[in-house]
Parts: sequence; C-alpha cells; structure tokens
Amino acid sequence: MAEVDFDDDDGPQLPDYIHQKITALSEKANEALESGRPSAAIEPLNQALDMLPEPQPDWEAWTWLNGTLGEAYFDLGDFKMAKISFLDAMSGPDGIGNPYLLLRAGQSLFELGELAQARHMLAQAHMQEGDELFSDEDPKYLAFLNSDRGPA
Repeated sequence: MAEVDFDDDDGPQLPDYIHQKITALSEKANEALESGRPSAAIEPLNQALDMLPEPQPDWEAWTWLNGTLGEAYFDLGDFKMAKISFLDAMSGPDGIGNPYLLLRAGQSLFELGELAQARHMLAQAHMQEGDELFSDEDPKYLAFLNSDRGPA
C-alpha cells in the first residue's frame, strides 16, 4: 500500500511519540514487502496496530496498517488472514469504500471459495475504478466478475 499520513485531518491526532513509532514500524514493514519478504512485515505491523489508542478502529492508521497487513498475508497466500485484515481495514476511517481494499477483500474471499461475497466486493471495486483497477491482477478475478453478467 502507498505511504500514508497516519493522522486523520478531520479527527484527533495521534500523540507525536506514538506517531513516530508507528511511522517507523510501518516503514520497516513497507521495506519488507517491497523486498519480497511479506512475512517480515507482519510483526512490525501488529506492533504498530497495538500502539493505537482505543478505540483503535477510529484512527486512520487502523485502516492503512490493516490494509498493509492484509497485503502481507495476501502475498503469503494466507487468504483467511488477508480477508480478516482487509475487512478490519474497511472498518476504519475511509475504509469501507476504498476500491483497493474492496478489490483485495474480494480476491481473498474468492480464494477462500466464498464466491457470493467475493463477487459483491469485486463488483463494488469495479463500479468505482473499472477494469483499470484489475489491470495488474490475475485475470481470473475480472473473468469471475464478468462471468455472471449477461450481454449489455
């Protein structure tokens, strides 16, 4: 996931010392993902999530840290944990309608055989971003989404 400012401009700000620690842990996780070591991203992301004050889902960082955690699990092929992480991310600020989170949650559900829910998530992502969102993904996801559609 792209680097994100962890403070919600419309909501409360994280204390500086927490913000700095979370940023450092997130950078460590991003470096691990970028270097093809998704398993090395999981611990720092969980540490960062544990640092968020309660209620954790109220913080913008909750959304992006869980999204990145979901990406790590997705890269590892642990689709159950990926699904959980992406759905957690969607419970945070600006998460529910995020097309990337919808895409990844839908892909995870697809891989788990939860096809009705997968179609719903993938369709929502597609409605927002179209085929472009799927352009770098395995073509099976877009083919699955289009398989139930009749002629226009």
